[in-house]
Parts: sequence; structure tokens; C-alpha cells
Amino acid sequence: MNRLYHFTAAKYAFDNLRNRRLKIAQLDDLNDPFELKSVNLCNPIHAQAFDGTDNFEGYKAEMARLYGVLCFSEDKADVLQWAHYADRHKGICLGFDVSGSEEKFGRVQYVAERFPFPERPDLAFSWKLLSTKSVAWKYEKEWRVFLRLKEGIWNQGAGRVLYFADFGAELALQEVILGSANKNAASEVSDAIQGYPETVRVARMHLSCSTFELQDCSAK
Repeated sequence: MNRLYHFTAAKYAFDNLRNRRLKIAQLDDLNDPFELKSVNLCNPIHAQAFDGTDNFEGYKAEMARLYGVLCFSEDKADVLQWAHYADRHKGICLGFDVSGSEEKFGRVQYVAERFPFPERPDLAFSWKLLSTKSVAWKYEKEWRVFLRLKEGIWNQGAGRVLYFADFGAELALQEVILGSANKNAASEVSDAIQGYPETVRVARMHLSCSTFELQDCSAK
């Protein structure tokens, strides 16, 4: 069991809390252009196998159609992630105790160079692609849960089908942390988490008075 954190905008956080679920990110929505491309693709045959052609879907498109990901960080106080993923500190960070089988859950590995294409791609190769990123992303201290996309729900606002993972034993809410610029009252969170265990902690981030750091304090 690992305590991990998911950053999001406030409106999505409240939707997650009320519906007891997290939206599964689809691979095409992720912000790294090298997603699933941590392998060397200088060989045109390998590159075509990944990107596809007019007549062939390609590995990346196939994986994006079949699988999605839940993204977490080890660090709830990272200033950049609050800025990038939580609406410039106006959002909310949800803390979970997360667990899962090794083939679908684990820490992202950060590398300086793309690894060689194997002679015989196998399941281990696929997992390595899914869980390897450039060292430029190291500050995120990311963990990922990979899930099969099924039983989606049409969302009129998004104009497409969205997929969700329900809270439960492998995704247990433990903390709700309001950003330092968030305007929601702690009582709004309390209303949204009615029926949850009383152990769920509600906190708010504050700017340190002496360092370039964020500090969380219990919200009242």
C-alpha cells in the first residue's frame, strides 16, 4: 500500500468525491509527446510499427484505444504540479492509499536515453514502455495504475465517452488537500465526503514564510 496524490481542478475533485471515482486518463490525452516512445525508433520499420500507416493502426494507437492510466505523485507539496495540474494552486489534491498487481501498478522510471528496441518484444517490453519517461519529468515522482478501458460513460461536455475507476480497497481516499489559492471552504469538502470514513483528513496548503515550499495544515 502506497500513499499517493492526484492533482486536479476543484470542480473535478468535488465530482470525484461525490461520485467516489477518478477519471481514467486516456493515453492520447497525456502531456508528454514521448508517451509510449521511450524506445529508440530510428529504424523505419520499428517507427512504422508504432505510428501505423493508413492501413495499419500501429502500437501506440492500439494501446490508447484499449488502455488508460491513473496518474499519481509521491509528493503532495510539489509547487510545479500544483501549478500544472491543479489549476495554478486553485485546485485540490486527493491523497489515496493505492495498491495493485505488479503488472498494472508501479513507479515511473526516468531515463536520460531511450532504450534499444528488443529483438523479441514481449509483455515486459510493453510494461517498460508504459512506465518509462524522460528524466526531464523526474520532479513529478510519478506512479501509474494501468486499466483496461471498458464500460465508458458518454459525457456531453467532453463530446466523447469517458472512463472512471471507482474508489475501493485498491484506491482508498485518505486526504483532501485544498490548494493555497483555493477559495472553497473546508465545510464544502465535509459535505462532499459525507459517508466516508472519519479518518479522511481535510487540509489546506499554505506558503511557507521562510522558504519556497508549501506546507499543509488541517483545514477548519
